[in-house]
Amino acid sequence: MASGQGVERSDIRERGGWDVIATSDPGTVGNRTRAARGALWLSAGSWSAKVSQTVVLLVLAKALAPAQFGILAIAALTYNILTAVNELGMADALTYLEDRIEEATRTALSLVLAAGLVLMAVTWAFAPAIASFFHSPDATFVLRGFAVCLPFDASAQVPIGRLTRSLSFPRRTVTDSLPSVIGALVTIAVVASGYPLIGLVAGQVTGSIANAATAFLLGPRCLPGWNAVMVRRLLSYGGYVSGANLILCGLLNVDYIIVGHVLGPVALGQYSLAYRICPPPYLVIAVVTNGAVFPYYCRLPSQEAIGRASESTIGLITAMSIPWFAGLALFANDIVLLGSKWAPAAGAVRFLAVYGFFLSLIFSALQVLKAVGRTDLVFVGRGLHLVTLTGVLIGTVQAGITVVALDQALVAAAIAVGACLWTIRYASLSLSALCRSVGLPLLGVAGMVFLAGLVPGLDTGPSWISLLILGSLALAVFAGILLAVMPGPIQQGWAALRGREALEAESAA
Repeated sequence: MASGQGVERSDIRERGGWDVIATSDPGTVGNRTRAARGALWLSAGSWSAKVSQTVVLLVLAKALAPAQFGILAIAALTYNILTAVNELGMADALTYLEDRIEEATRTALSLVLAAGLVLMAVTWAFAPAIASFFHSPDATFVLRGFAVCLPFDASAQVPIGRLTRSLSFPRRTVTDSLPSVIGALVTIAVVASGYPLIGLVAGQVTGSIANAATAFLLGPRCLPGWNAVMVRRLLSYGGYVSGANLILCGLLNVDYIIVGHVLGPVALGQYSLAYRICPPPYLVIAVVTNGAVFPYYCRLPSQEAIGRASESTIGLITAMSIPWFAGLALFANDIVLLGSKWAPAAGAVRFLAVYGFFLSLIFSALQVLKAVGRTDLVFVGRGLHLVTLTGVLIGTVQAGITVVALDQALVAAAIAVGACLWTIRYASLSLSALCRSVGLPLLGVAGMVFLAGLVPGLDTGPSWISLLILGSLALAVFAGILLAVMPGPIQQGWAALRGREALEAESAA
């Protein structure tokens, strides 16, 4: 599982209305280009991290029984929740604030370090009780090992937040990718030596130490400090964001809690593998791209400008992510390539892929609301999602993990509609443009579905070769349809990456 990584502006947005699509202002175009290139840099870093994590996932899927995989899920969900509490929204607050940044940085570092040490001690003390709740006493050791990582990962978010603020995305790429690679190498080495649970802890601790070291080496130099005024300013913005992030973390983990407590560690292990397979497109496309454009959104002069910029962003994110979600749904049965013990997870993979698409749309919409200062709606949206999902899951979990995944998809679809309506009202998005951004890529998905039904003869049973052939053909069909139905947004995005003005890209189209 993974949690999402997330600010009152008035003076900037009162300086007039720029057209971010057709503007020729060099400062705006420069920031637009830096944000676009930042998305490319962060995508590269995120993909590097995900490649290493995927290798670890494959190794663990082969080495661990479903019950042991469930222990990993228990430790991961506990750590994700604690991390969301610990970060206090400091990274987003440092990105959003406009003055006294050095004082804010020192104060933020003190806050997260103090919170991290307290949470580490609390987790160490309550680890046996948490393990007992999930009917898995062997999880105590892993929980305590993961708890050691809290101060390291939390403190790293302060220099990382400063790098994001300055749009230093090449350095952000290193901080996002290198620690994951180091942790993955340690995990694989120890697991391959026959110590799977020790490998989980060793890799996590090593990766967290590397995360802090890399962030402080590449980010602005800072030491802990304290300023009471800055505490109030940081928490006044970060409070809503932190609360929303905590709700998001609960949202991304409530299914683990309910499945693990009601169905036990074996079902949790199977569900956990399905969930780990499905979110990568959400994490490396939606989260990364929105993270790169958020500082750009915050520096636009009006809500209308943010709305126009977000229409292109949402279209590109949908176009890049939806074929991967569609492929996961179409080829879900091939999960048995990791071992027949994972066959019960195939149905969950199919519905969690649909859930991933709607989760990406929700995240994109809420990021726009943050940029226009409506962090209260971000909090309400995520809270509503969590409460609704929890109620539905409690009522249906006994039906098994496939029904749990279906619940995720249906609830996310409803919340996505509400979040998009909020962005139309409060961020001046155009309903027709939003429908085009989301709807046109679905034509490409229709082509993928048609291909999968047209050439069943190529599918001679689960095999890596068959999966590679059909998957490549399906992606090629999607790309061809996409280039035909929505060339404009693709050309605009490519123009931004090349540093050309959006107006020039439109003229070329």
